[in-house]
Amino acid sequence: MVSRTPPKVTAIHAELRQRVLDGTWKLDEKLPTETELAAEFSCSLGTVAKAMALLAHEGLVERRPRAGTRVVSSTAAPANPATELDAYAFIYPSEQHEGIWRTVKGFQTAANKTGRRVVTLSTGTDYSKEAEYLSRLSEFAVRGAVFYPLIQNPQEQAHLSNILVNSRFPVVLADLNLAGLGCPSVMVDGFHAGYTATRHLLAQGLKRIGFLANHAWAPSVTERHQGYLWALEEAGIAPDPRRILLDPTMRPDFDDPLKDPTELGTRYFRQASPPPPVSSKNDKDALQAVVCVNDHIAAGLILAAGSLGLTIPKHLKIVGIDDSGLTLPNGQRLTSYHVPFEELGQRAFELLAARIQTPDTVPPLTRIRGEIIARDTT
Repeated sequence: MVSRTPPKVTAIHAELRQRVLDGTWKLDEKLPTETELAAEFSCSLGTVAKAMALLAHEGLVERRPRAGTRVVSSTAAPANPATELDAYAFIYPSEQHEGIWRTVKGFQTAANKTGRRVVTLSTGTDYSKEAEYLSRLSEFAVRGAVFYPLIQNPQEQAHLSNILVNSRFPVVLADLNLAGLGCPSVMVDGFHAGYTATRHLLAQGLKRIGFLANHAWAPSVTERHQGYLWALEEAGIAPDPRRILLDPTMRPDFDDPLKDPTELGTRYFRQASPPPPVSSKNDKDALQAVVCVNDHIAAGLILAAGSLGLTIPKHLKIVGIDDSGLTLPNGQRLTSYHVPFEELGQRAFELLAARIQTPDTVPPLTRIRGEIIARDTT
């Protein structure tokens, strides 16, 4: 069955195509952003994304994360490009997040090596848009998709599970595992991340080590917490509930990514009694270090510590997880568990290709590991 492209997509694609061919947009010139085009044509970002995907398939433009879309050819392509792209899609929240951008980059690099065209679709923090893209893959005429979801609560996860069960297209999940759905996943070994980050602090002779996380119901967060607990148990240290805060909520804001983590960090210090001493006097019960579930939570905790007069790492040592390249406001470099996001994207591409070509050979779960990079905060 041949998929039909919606009339609005066809009309916008035709207009954009004409602008490329008649020289309105010249070779190597950047096109307006998808947000700007959506405003111009009074349509959704999804509609513009589909039209741009068709231009990319024709070889007229090249779409790159962060770099935008630029003209690479002004030669007319054959008619009816929308019937079959023969491309692989990557659906992701935002390339403003360093880790996600590096994952997309790894996916595209792997695709380029095999000569495979890709369609990248950014959804922002709107889960409904993620779900819409995933349920309407036929309109993009792609062969399958890698999906890097931003799920904020169990209800959204249940909804996603239903979409995946009923999907006619091969899908691979990135950094999320939904067991039992027949949907392969590639994700970070969260247990290893939490365990390794905690062992790094234990190796410095620290014993009063806390753990701070949001999105606590998510399996990836649970794994990191379990790794932390295991490392403490190995060291003969009983976890102190005052020093563990597992917040179930997540309110992502790509425009102000440290707002929510800083509020969470402030709440953590109110709970972690007694807090680290500001004076040089040794307090035998004071918190010494914290393992944070990701780098943004670690940065928020550092900002909250500063508002209390605490200096990192003099009064408190902090370790993040992800190594997302986050620049700390005070200029310090964060000690973090480095996640090879490019490898995550590469492995996701390989799994999708295998699922399309030889589905019976694809493992249900692929894990990747990283390592601690010690910097200024420990």
